[in-house]
Amino acid sequence: MDGREIELKLGLAPEDMERLRLRPSFNVHCQGQPKTKRLTSIYFDTPDFALAAAGVSLRVRAVDDRHVQTVKTTGTSASGLFSRAEWEVSLDSPDPAPHHLLATGLAPFNDAGLIERLIPVFSTHIDRTVYRLAGGGDKDGVEWEVEAALDQGEVVAGPHSETICEVELELRGGSPNRLFALARQVLEAVPARPLVSTKSDRGYRLAAGRTNLPVKAKTPQLSPGMTVAEAFQAIARSCLDHLLVNERCLLSTGNGEAIHQMRVALRRLRSAIKVFRPIIDGPQLAEVKADLRWLLTHLGPARDSEVFLTEIIDPVLEQHPNNRGLTALRAYWQGDHATKLTAASEAVRSHRFAILALRLGEWVETGAWLGPTDKPPRRKLEALITPFAMARLGKSVRKLLSVAKDSISRLAPEEQHAVRIQGKQVRYAGEFFASLAPRKHTKVFLAELAELQDVLGRLNDIAVATPKLSGKHVEGGRAKAAGLVAGWHQSRRAALVSEAEKAWKRWRACPQPWHED
Repeated sequence: MDGREIELKLGLAPEDMERLRLRPSFNVHCQGQPKTKRLTSIYFDTPDFALAAAGVSLRVRAVDDRHVQTVKTTGTSASGLFSRAEWEVSLDSPDPAPHHLLATGLAPFNDAGLIERLIPVFSTHIDRTVYRLAGGGDKDGVEWEVEAALDQGEVVAGPHSETICEVELELRGGSPNRLFALARQVLEAVPARPLVSTKSDRGYRLAAGRTNLPVKAKTPQLSPGMTVAEAFQAIARSCLDHLLVNERCLLSTGNGEAIHQMRVALRRLRSAIKVFRPIIDGPQLAEVKADLRWLLTHLGPARDSEVFLTEIIDPVLEQHPNNRGLTALRAYWQGDHATKLTAASEAVRSHRFAILALRLGEWVETGAWLGPTDKPPRRKLEALITPFAMARLGKSVRKLLSVAKDSISRLAPEEQHAVRIQGKQVRYAGEFFASLAPRKHTKVFLAELAELQDVLGRLNDIAVATPKLSGKHVEGGRAKAAGLVAGWHQSRRAALVSEAEKAWKRWRACPQPWHED
């Protein structure tokens, strides 16, 4: 069977699974008795993971006395909602069937020799209880059907394994709104969380030894044939994926870099909202912005305290390793950082965060900004993305030029910070639309802008650090150490301002990619 799979995934603790089975959210809509079965799946790829690199997964699953081969593409994902192309066929043996792989038409399987190099890479062993849920509860009276699967088991790659405990809500009929409605009911019943990692994602991470590491943002790939609405969804999905994959890292390891990446994801999403404001504005936007503001308020102090330690305190301590005052100063601020890291982790672990993540995904995929489902899309939504993107990016650049004026070095610290903030907006917008602009100058344009932002960031770190140092350490050895740190960094300021001025001039000299011949 060929088709498109639309499902929403939620992770939960094993001890909460039984509580979920008894909830009315499943029993009220359940058609017939739930069925439980054991699923063992072998995932295949080449030794160098060529399928994964191409965004394709291949598994053969043993179900009772038969085998089922399934091929899926990466598709799209946002806050647990996945939409992917899928090819499924029954087999007589547990080995992949080459002719069925070729029948998918996917490019990797046409690569000479790839099919012959396929080997088992990892496996999953799942006890699945399936509920068939159905009803006519949509506002427009449309019937809906959802297959709810409660999965418990593990994914195994060589000597490594990871527990799986999740709910899959797969849409069989009706609107994706129904998946979000059911997911909210699950979150009301148990402390579940949206998942952005599939079982194959986790298997590949185990096989490659890349478990629970912070992940940087990926540039969304837009095409000139996309509409404005499709482009916004692609960008927003990449931001939400970036947020949630680092949420998993933070809660598993407490790694402070994961907080930094989560904050970057939120800022990128806020930048996307600014760029696309003309087409996404509406009553729901205020709630979305409030959610982002709440989370940034909780993540910001932890990240700022880490920057204060690594960029302000540590460089001076490296120059004066035996200074007891500096050692005491660092211990004080290390304690402050630990407190704020704990607070940030608690916010991310909270029920509010889980609801926030689900709500953001629902807004991106089915929000009111898309217009009524029974009416044609608004003209601006269905316009092609490139003219819109270039116009919005040009406006953002003009604002940066206005804020920075003629010279960075003549600006006050707070004005330099304003340049940095607007520069970040331009860089994020440039990254979002990089695949739409001619390639020749885009890379240089963004690299020079990143360099300017980096230097201005170091200047802002110094500006922020000075009052922190003078306000907390006014006596004893720590006071002297604080003065030493403040003086050391103030002596760097003139050179950094000069560096910023040069970076500004280099960037201004760069051709704007969208004006390239």
